[in-house]
Amino acid sequence: MSIICSICGGTDVKCAAVIDPNTKQFIDFGYEAFLDGQCQQCGNVALTDPDEVKSDMDKRWAEYMAQHHTAPNYARCDIVRHGDYDGCEGACIRIGGPENVVEKHRIVAVRRDLEEFKSLAVPDPAREFTVVECQQFEFHEMLENKTYNIEVDDRIVSVTTKEVLDFYPAEYGLKETDIGQYAAAYVARIKAYRECDRWLDPALVRRLLDEEHLMKPRESDSFRLRLHFDWFATLRREDERRCAPFKYAVKAYCLDNIQTFERRYAGLEEALLHCLNGFNENANVPDRYKSIEEYLSKYF
Repeated sequence: MSIICSICGGTDVKCAAVIDPNTKQFIDFGYEAFLDGQCQQCGNVALTDPDEVKSDMDKRWAEYMAQHHTAPNYARCDIVRHGDYDGCEGACIRIGGPENVVEKHRIVAVRRDLEEFKSLAVPDPAREFTVVECQQFEFHEMLENKTYNIEVDDRIVSVTTKEVLDFYPAEYGLKETDIGQYAAAYVARIKAYRECDRWLDPALVRRLLDEEHLMKPRESDSFRLRLHFDWFATLRREDERRCAPFKYAVKAYCLDNIQTFERRYAGLEEALLHCLNGFNENANVPDRYKSIEEYLSKYF
C-alpha cells in the first residue's frame, strides 16, 4: 500500500524529503516528514504507511508473546483523529476481553483480536481515528462489572465493580478477590451512609445533651458532619462496667475517600466537641471551639 493521508486515505500527498542537490536523487524522507505532510484534500496532516504500521504491530505482538508467554490485551498507540486535524495523540486500545468490562484506562476503541486491531491502521471515514503507530502492548487484569448485594444495617445495598473502583484510589490496585472480600462491602456502607440527611447542627447538639439521660448502654445515634470532606458518624453509649472510664465512642467514615476515625470519650460533651473540631488531634493546630458552650453561644 502507498503512503497515504491518515484522514481520508488519499494518495495525493506530499512530504519533506532529503534530496541530493546536485543529482536531484532522492535519499530519504525528512525527519518526522510523515507527521507534517500535505494532503490535496485535507491540507496539513500526518501521513501514514498502513502496511508498515501493521507490520510493526505484528513484530511487537510477537516480541510480547515471546517475552511474556501470553497475549496482551491493551495497546498504546499514536492516533490521528478525523475531522479538524490537531496532530497525533496518544491513545489506549483494548484487545479482547468480555463486553461488560470496567475500564481502568481511558480507551478509544475495543477490538476482538490482533487482526481487528491492525485494521485500525487503514483510514476509514466511518471511524473517528486512524492508528499511525503502535508504541507498545501491555497486559492488565480486566474486571467484569459485577453487582454485589451487601447487607448494611439490616438492609441490602447494591454496588457495582465500577462504583468500587471509582471510590478507591488506583494505587490500591484492587483485584476481583479484593472487591469481593472487603472493598464492595466498604463502598456499600459509604453508599448507605450518604443517604443520611441528619446533620450535626446546634439543634441536634442541644437535643443530645438534653436527652443524654435517656440513652442506654449500647444505644447509638448517627449523623453527618461537614468538615473538609463530608463524614458520617455514629455516637454510641458504652457499657461503663466494661469500658470505664469511657462512656461514649464515636466511629466515623469519610464519605468522599478512604478515611475512618474511631475513639472513646469520658463524656458526651467531649465526644461532640471533638466531632465539631474535625477530630483534631494535633496539639499544634488550635481547635475551632474550646467548649460546647462556645459553640452553642454562636447560635443560641
